Amino acid sequence: MIKALFVSRFSTPSSHKAARTGTGLCWPILLALCTIALFVQGCTLMSLGVFLPTLAADFGGHAGGALTAFLLAMSFANLPVGWALDHIGARRVLLTGLALSVIGFAGAAFARQLIWLDIAMIVTGAGVAASTIVPGIAIITHHHVERRGLALALFLGAAVIAGALVPPFIGAAIVHWHWPTAMLLGALAMGLTAPLLLLVPGGTTGGHAADTPPAPWTALLSRPFWLVVTAMLLLQLSINGVLFAAVDIVMTQGWSQPFAIAAYSSANLLGLPALLLGGVLADRLGARPLLIATALGLALGTATLLDTRAMGLAGVAAFVLIWGVASALPGQSGSMLLAQVVPPHGFARALGLNTAVIGLIGALAPVITDRLRATGGGYDLPLLFYAGLALAAGPILLLVRPSKADPR
Repeated sequence: MIKALFVSRFSTPSSHKAARTGTGLCWPILLALCTIALFVQGCTLMSLGVFLPTLAADFGGHAGGALTAFLLAMSFANLPVGWALDHIGARRVLLTGLALSVIGFAGAAFARQLIWLDIAMIVTGAGVAASTIVPGIAIITHHHVERRGLALALFLGAAVIAGALVPPFIGAAIVHWHWPTAMLLGALAMGLTAPLLLLVPGGTTGGHAADTPPAPWTALLSRPFWLVVTAMLLLQLSINGVLFAAVDIVMTQGWSQPFAIAAYSSANLLGLPALLLGGVLADRLGARPLLIATALGLALGTATLLDTRAMGLAGVAAFVLIWGVASALPGQSGSMLLAQVVPPHGFARALGLNTAVIGLIGALAPVITDRLRATGGGYDLPLLFYAGLALAAGPILLLVRPSKADPR
């Protein structure tokens, strides 16, 4: 998530009306947010798997705890980030996030004991939360109305590009200079994006006047809000359940490891065109219909993995196409739907709470998969369970009634 109101997009809106009248894409804001997200997420979140083998070798095989600390810190930090966007302004939040990301990652490069690595990764995780998804979506939602879906697609697509472009450079740096230098280079790359913050408006993302307090939590935590959160949680669990097991699932059905990895990578890379198409459809058809269709597609795409051996290449291709497209869309259309059920001056906090909830509970998916495999003796039961979760999100979304003031 230019035209006649180009200049006004760089000023702090003083009223709800002033903040919600744009119809074009504000390219400077999008460029800044996308570039920051690409480097911050690319050097950290998207490259964790690249760092893990060498970290484990230097820390006695226990580096996985540092990565878990990073992920938990990133999830928990979304709560104060949402609050801060409503109180201290978007630019300050992003600057704080960038500073924490750089300091944390540079600190991890100098860590020689596991406890210091864990602490450094906690700082980094908090920084990533404050400089990427929640502030980016909140800023885009606030400054884009008619083209919100496309703007969000471009922003979320930066993470897809980051996952494809940055890890190979990190891997090459590790090979040539070892992981501490690779982390320092990553910290430097993140720090160099700081001047782009000048393109980001400095005001709050809530759209309320300076002398008007933000909406109370009771106005945010309504029945529609919790319906959206519940549906998003089911979809996130369904996605994570397949995301972390897809390669192994395909391999257990007789395919080679290179083929399984290629199929998995192809499904993830489809996220970028899916986001662009989804943005156009969400702008024209509405967020709720697209999210319901996404839930059905996610269930169908998950079900295609039940027996790819019998279906052959067609089964794998169906998974790559259907699941790859559907798994990319909930963050985009879900955020748009959330903006339609909470007050504009409380969206950032609502988004932070939603992101924290689905991030923390969604992290349980690998554990759930292990338990279901132990019960069923294979991946059939987990796949049916995750397909069922996606299907269950559809009826819940039908109960959501978007605000008449923002019917999309």
